[in-house]
Amino acid sequence: MKQALIKSALLIASASLIVSCSSANTQNENTTIGAVTGAVVGGVAGSAIGAGTGQIVAIGAGAVAGALIGGYVGHSMDHSDNMQSSYALEHMPQKKAHHWKNKKTGAHYTMTPTTKHMAMNGHKDCRKYTMVATIKGKKQTVQGTACRQADGSWQAIQA
Repeated sequence: MKQALIKSALLIASASLIVSCSSANTQNENTTIGAVTGAVVGGVAGSAIGAGTGQIVAIGAGAVAGALIGGYVGHSMDHSDNMQSSYALEHMPQKKAHHWKNKKTGAHYTMTPTTKHMAMNGHKDCRKYTMVATIKGKKQTVQGTACRQADGSWQAIQA
C-alpha cells in the first residue's frame, strides 16, 4: 500500500513539473499548479503515517507543507525550463544528464532520461526520467515517464 502511495505521489509530482513548465502558463498559474500538486502529494505522503487522529494530523500537515513546496517549485519554473526539459527528453542519451540554470530565478535543474526512446501505453515515443531541481539550496527529486504528444510537446503519463 505504501509503495502504491509513493508511486502515485511521484507521478503527480512529475506531471506537475511538466505541466507547470507549459509555455502557455503564466508564473501565477505555475505557482498554483505546483501548490495544488504539492498539497496532493503531501496529503498522500501524510496518509502513510500513523493511524486515527495522528494520521489525520499528518495528512493535513503534509498537504500544507506540500502546497508550500510545490508552489515554490512551480513559481520558479518558466518557459525556458520547459524548453530545457524537452531538449533533454528529445536529445540526451540514456543516463546522460542535462544541466541548466534559470537565469531569472537562479534555480538549477538536472534532467536525466533513464531509458532510450520507446513505445509505451499506446504512445510511440516515451522516456523515463529523473529530474532534480535545486532552488535556493533546497533539492527536490522527481522520477517519472513522459511521452511525446501529437503537437511535439512532452507530457507525463502513468507508466
